[in-house]
Amino acid sequence: MGKKTIKVKRKCCHSRPPCKKCPIVVLREALKDAKEQEVKKAQKKSKKEPKGKKSH
Repeated sequence: MGKKTIKVKRKCCHSRPPCKKCPIVVLREALKDAKEQEVKKAQKKSKKEPKGKKSH
């Protein structure tokens, strides 16, 4: 939706604190977002499954 895209640098500049364009920072953020999405899907799926029945 309203997220800005960040142009990723080819190499890390090793600045302290790391800049938002560093490939390591961008990768870390992407992995964190993916993990959050996975957790949300798992919670949603667990709500949908009936508690009394066993799944195959």
